[in-house]
Amino acid sequence: MTPEELLALATRACVDGAKLLHELPVDVAAKGSFDQVSSADLAVEAFLRRALDVPGSAVVGEELGAERARITWYVDPIDGTRNFVRGLPLACLSVAAAVDGELVAGCVLDPFRDELFTAAQGVPFTVRSAGLVIPPGPSPRPVVLTDVPLPGSPYEGEIELLTDLLAVADVRRVYVTALSLAWVAAGRADAAANLGIHPWDVAAGAVLVREAGGVFHHVGGDALGAPGFVAGRGEIVDWLRHRLEGIVS
Repeated sequence: MTPEELLALATRACVDGAKLLHELPVDVAAKGSFDQVSSADLAVEAFLRRALDVPGSAVVGEELGAERARITWYVDPIDGTRNFVRGLPLACLSVAAAVDGELVAGCVLDPFRDELFTAAQGVPFTVRSAGLVIPPGPSPRPVVLTDVPLPGSPYEGEIELLTDLLAVADVRRVYVTALSLAWVAAGRADAAANLGIHPWDVAAGAVLVREAGGVFHHVGGDALGAPGFVAGRGEIVDWLRHRLEGIVS
């Protein structure tokens, strides 16, 4: 399958998965000391796995584990579960495709605003929105989306990083990494950066940012599975990358 065909399949799966969210009850259970998982997470991931089941493919998902194949799907059925279960409209569905280990297509869907962010190799970044969209305007300081430090983080130096960052940038904390990356791709923020992430958190967003003309860097490694990332445009990206590498090294 071509990147364009993989993107079309990912997009259909995201759209249909979002429709399913409107029909599901939401029961919540703890997952570790900080995260939560809802019945909706499990049901939507199971649906996405079925929708993406094409020959020669496998799924790496947040809730139901990983498989291996030439085509790998990275699936987060609800990124931002802690927001979602409280009724905060900051959550999204995220699907990405990799071929032989290379990310080639990504789709992020915000079910609250009915916004769909898509891109693939050879397919330009696009946003489809049913709501009010304001073209991003200039700001006196870069806007950075980051959740550093997360509760229970094992890293030292994050508070100092956040303090220094607040002196040079406007910081927003949204606790939904995939949507943060989609917003960076759309030019609504200049950069996003986090530690303590997983492949399904960033796979789709990495494609969106790169195809929109930005950069995406792993932090603490050079591939999916690295503990952190920084993405965006402008000098703030290099500043964040340097500081985060110093924390995880």
